[in-house]
Amino acid sequence: MSMSAAATLAVAQSEPDRLAVVIGNQDYVGIDDLANAKHDAERFSAMLRDLGFTVFDGYNVDRQGFEDLLRASILNVTEGAEIVFFYAGHGIQIGRRNYLLPTDVAFDSVYDLPVESVTLDRVIELLSARGKVHVAIIDACRDNPFPDKVLAGNLDASLFETKSGFDVFQTPLNSLVAFSTAPGMVAYDGKGSENSPYTAAIVNAVSAAPERDILSVFAQVREAVYNVTEGKQVPWESSTLVQPFQFGRSAKATVAASAENTVPVSESGTTTRQVAAPDFPSEVTLSVAYDRQVALGPALAAALDQSELPPITVTSVPDQGLVSVRADGVLYRPILGERRATELAATLRDDFSITVQSNGTEIPVTVLLEMEVNACDLAAGDALDPGSVGFYRLPNEIEVAYALEACQAAVQAHPEEGRFSYQLGRAEQAAGQLRESFQSFQTAVTQGHIRALNGTGRFLISKRIDHQTTGIPQNPEGALALYEKGIEAGDPFAMHSKGLHFLRNGKNAAEREMGFELLDRAAELGHTYSMNELGIYFLTKDTEHFLPERGLRYLQASAARQDIYGYYNLGFVEANGLNGPKDLNAAYQWYLKASEGGHPFGPSTLGRMIRRGEVPGQGDAEALVWYDKGLSRGDGWGGVNAARMVLKGEGTTVDVPEALIRFAKARHLSNKKAAEAALEGLQGHSAIDVAKATQLLLRDMGAEVVVDGAIGPATRRVLAAMAAEANLPAPADDRLSELETAARIYWAKSPTRPDLF
Repeated sequence: MSMSAAATLAVAQSEPDRLAVVIGNQDYVGIDDLANAKHDAERFSAMLRDLGFTVFDGYNVDRQGFEDLLRASILNVTEGAEIVFFYAGHGIQIGRRNYLLPTDVAFDSVYDLPVESVTLDRVIELLSARGKVHVAIIDACRDNPFPDKVLAGNLDASLFETKSGFDVFQTPLNSLVAFSTAPGMVAYDGKGSENSPYTAAIVNAVSAAPERDILSVFAQVREAVYNVTEGKQVPWESSTLVQPFQFGRSAKATVAASAENTVPVSESGTTTRQVAAPDFPSEVTLSVAYDRQVALGPALAAALDQSELPPITVTSVPDQGLVSVRADGVLYRPILGERRATELAATLRDDFSITVQSNGTEIPVTVLLEMEVNACDLAAGDALDPGSVGFYRLPNEIEVAYALEACQAAVQAHPEEGRFSYQLGRAEQAAGQLRESFQSFQTAVTQGHIRALNGTGRFLISKRIDHQTTGIPQNPEGALALYEKGIEAGDPFAMHSKGLHFLRNGKNAAEREMGFELLDRAAELGHTYSMNELGIYFLTKDTEHFLPERGLRYLQASAARQDIYGYYNLGFVEANGLNGPKDLNAAYQWYLKASEGGHPFGPSTLGRMIRRGEVPGQGDAEALVWYDKGLSRGDGWGGVNAARMVLKGEGTTVDVPEALIRFAKARHLSNKKAAEAALEGLQGHSAIDVAKATQLLLRDMGAEVVVDGAIGPATRRVLAAMAAEANLPAPADDRLSELETAARIYWAKSPTRPDLF
């Protein structure tokens, strides 16, 4: 994949941004290659760059490469953008939907469709979600490479034959979808090194008159293709355009843009005619903060030792962004891409060239950019976040203390920036500060941060948090409304959250089908949470949707993307023989990998395997360690199982109060069956042991109490004060009530991670 800046650098300030995603798939691994798809895409990319588009292009792109390109487009699309999508390669129709085929496509199973292909209408919906105008051009209707295949595409697993050509579908408002041939028909490839008739006709028509309206362009293209193929191929378009669109800007806009490139500007937008210094340095270094767009005017003027920026012309583009000289200043906009923050340096570099006018001469100057990435972006940036700068950590990768400090500082320095408010909320959630996290997410929503809609909604709908102690309202309907706003803006996390709700809780087949569609749509963008949810859905025994082979396809895709839940779920598959004979060693390795990555249930699962004698060389002591780790992550069964072992002295010495502490903690976690088992385990013990457990737990939380098995006035005052601080009522004058209150205080102080469940 390559991401290249547009060749035209300066644009009129009132014009929307212009972005294109171009894919040319020619060399396929398991099916017939195409003759000119790559050549077609390259020529189309070159044309768009010449016309001022920022182009994200990929050639011979596999499935994960598709995800990368689409994720990059999510990051870089701005409100009001003009967006063009071009695809040349294999494409087929299955049922009433159209699919684009990555180069590694392999339909080995009837259930491979969602993890091996890309759905065209979803691509169009995604790219048009935040743009002003969207144009999709598909030069893909060659022969069907899978003529004998039937594949499942819907929730009910009904099978459809693959067909050549594409089918008609509803396009979003203010968009145009253009196909190289009419629905159900086949298009022609170019001969030798020539372009296809369709691509050649488009490039020729646009190059001849780039400012012509697009509908007129495609009328000419249709006529040209019809003539050159002797009536065998007739291009077809579906349009909902309500505003004009031209591939090229008008001559007036071009002149204005060119003029802006040579006018001295200040950040206030005023122009001056200043006598330049006789000499300028041949190279300057600007140290600036990395952001979605960076104002360079003041720093550049200072580096040139000028009070205001003199007349400049940009002569070469940066490698990783684009620069424009506008009436309101000089702007650098990085081309954003998703990068794991754990693997990223804090300083990024780029460079470009300018000429500075000085007494009638033009002096060349190289501008070096040293851009400091905000520590909050590195500490708590979120994956697939359309409002981020592209750096992310998964929930289990957040280093709590570092993230809190970095994001608190960022919010203080930039109080109106929704990105930092949201990322602070992520840090607070990881730290167990759920009330504060919810408030930060709400603030980010008011600041227009799209991903915060999902974060706020998950708090409102969650059953895994104590709404009383946190003060967070429970409002499922409000959550669904927030999810819908996120979906409209193209956020795959909102797609996942709403899809999960309706697949699990749908009242009828239509709601469950909607849930499946949303989850499958998010999975197509590489959202591993959705892959796991769908995988488990089809691997649930004793249901009408138990289709292990289908579920396995999703889980394998998740694990391939290094997701801890994909690891865990594949362990489940191996342990239960859902992929052939049981393989306990393989199951142990998958569970271990998941647990080491922070999976909440993985530790308890390992403990159970050890207790059953399924892990050679390990015994009760190792099992107890894993159970306790599971309890610390919020797994109630981890606490129940550990407590039972401590009562029997298995893996440790008998210690009744320590066992009761584990039961009490498990009693107040979200798993109802584990909570019931914990309540049963708390019964029948002496008042002294129960009191000692309460005192030990209070002391573990920092209270200064004597552990003597007698709850006196001093201990009760401490307990009542801590309960009030946690927004809990004081306990009854009863030993068991006191212990349970202490356990609730413990979870209020050290809550589990709802973002990990």
